[in-house]
Amino acid sequence: MKKLLMDDIPDGFIERQMNDSRYISKYMKGLLSNIVREKLPNGEYEQEAVSKNLISCNGSITDRLKKDWGMNDVWNRIVLPRFQRLNKLTGKDCFTAFTPEGHEIPAMPLELQKGFNKKRIDHRHHAMDAIVIACTTRDHVNLLNNEAAHSKKHDKSYRYDLQSKLRRKDEEGHYQEFLIPWNSFATDTKQALENIIVSFKQNLRVVNRTTNYYESYKDENGNLRIGKNGKPEKGFIKQEKSDSWAIRKPMHKDTVFGEVNLRFTKEVSLNEALNNPKDIVNKDFKQMVLKLLAQGCDAKYIKKYVDENNEVWSDINLKKIAVYYYTKDIKDENGNVKERYFATRKPLDTSFNKKKIEESVTDTGIQKILLAHLDAKGGDSELAFSPDGIDELNRNIVALNNDKFHQPIQKVRVYEKAEKFAVGQKGNKSSKFVEAAKGTNLFFAVFVFEKLNKETGEMDKVRSYLTIPLNVMIDCQKKFGKDWKNNIESYLKDNKLVSDEVKLLFILSPNDLVYLPTKEELKIGVKVLDKKRIYKVVSFTGSRLYAILYQVAKSVVDKVEFTQLNKVEFTDTKDSVKETCIPIKVDRLGNVIEVNGKKP
Repeated sequence: MKKLLMDDIPDGFIERQMNDSRYISKYMKGLLSNIVREKLPNGEYEQEAVSKNLISCNGSITDRLKKDWGMNDVWNRIVLPRFQRLNKLTGKDCFTAFTPEGHEIPAMPLELQKGFNKKRIDHRHHAMDAIVIACTTRDHVNLLNNEAAHSKKHDKSYRYDLQSKLRRKDEEGHYQEFLIPWNSFATDTKQALENIIVSFKQNLRVVNRTTNYYESYKDENGNLRIGKNGKPEKGFIKQEKSDSWAIRKPMHKDTVFGEVNLRFTKEVSLNEALNNPKDIVNKDFKQMVLKLLAQGCDAKYIKKYVDENNEVWSDINLKKIAVYYYTKDIKDENGNVKERYFATRKPLDTSFNKKKIEESVTDTGIQKILLAHLDAKGGDSELAFSPDGIDELNRNIVALNNDKFHQPIQKVRVYEKAEKFAVGQKGNKSSKFVEAAKGTNLFFAVFVFEKLNKETGEMDKVRSYLTIPLNVMIDCQKKFGKDWKNNIESYLKDNKLVSDEVKLLFILSPNDLVYLPTKEELKIGVKVLDKKRIYKVVSFTGSRLYAILYQVAKSVVDKVEFTQLNKVEFTDTKDSVKETCIPIKVDRLGNVIEVNGKKP
């Protein structure tokens, strides 16, 4: 049978998804009914499949009640500041509009309206739906379901008893919108929504113990396992030896790199060049310097010699002598290599322009061949390194290499400066390096150290930051288990990932909530949390932390409202999130249970 694919992606649910949703709803009604069943006088509980204390309603009912109860106006007032902010950012006024009564409301330009849902941009719409559903009675559901059923039959026999109870009647006796649950319902709802702190579920399992089993003809005691038919049979035995760790995150990307020690050039003074005279680039000058040093001459004599023979050494600037250096020789204060480079083989393609060839290809001989071929094609990499261009390169490779033989080039080794880690610790795995997979930056450590303020003469507390690599955290958690938080600081210092002078303040993870204290709160302490200064951590890399206001579910305009990354490092008042933030914890109901490690 020939299967036809849909021409367009459907906007709503397809029939299969609708059936799945119906089944899930029916199943959930049965589970929830077990919680709210009413106890009968005889001591037993209701036996019906669905308890009478459980009311189910569909989205059309809540939409109708939200409209009649003024919830749409409440939502407009809650999200309006974001649209007003967009007007300021874009210098336009197309993101707000005015009602006939003169009220400012959110609006979207026509070109951005497709697929936009004003409700979905803020996490608090779930709470608003919950408030409406909590105030919905069985009478509301019965009346609206009755109206929907009779409207299809064009039958006007509505439930007048329920309408009189639930709806407002105008002067002409016609039933209008539903009566609000109480007089200050809209005001109370807005206040409740503004005071809600959204909680986010955390699932940060990195490593945990696991139980492995393997098949064997022998049992746990080493005896042969005999089946009912008298023949040996296999069975499962629990693994007792070796480590049994389960890693719950991807360890690294697929590409494997090798660390390289690259030779670059830099310009130094004569005195510094004489520390390693063999690294001087100019061969003639190097030979002269080595000869004079062998005769016992010092830097002062060499400078005088060059000045006296200025005609011979006119191209030598003694203040800027080009010397070679190797990347592994440059180390930081902790003795670690300051800039590490890693290389892997990649096939030639049209991305190899002049800059990429000069700055990333490790083999200088291959560099010259590729650059010569690129120059022959007018610097057009699309033409030079297309499949036909690569064939032409290899046909003319001898001419491009100054009439010297060279093997055909299909792949080249390219390098990059990055932080990578070894695949393993034994054998050749220790020399194979990989980089962290996307989404595995899970821990951001914030440290503090004291630094002298030259203006005041006092010691100021300054923060420093580190994104803890996944492989480091795995090793730490394997070593210390559940007590890793109390040992992570000493572990990082022992492995020289941070200096001994810093002190760990706290560790953040994606979806954690942080609070940005004001200058006054930094002095006297946080008394009451300002909800407008609560942010959710989104991601981090290196020493950079990205966050977003806790209630934001989606950008109103992609890559416009909150930078190109849809997240921010700085607030609208140019305050750095990472510089002043303190962690806060909330329970699943949104109640603050901890501020900066202390109970409020």
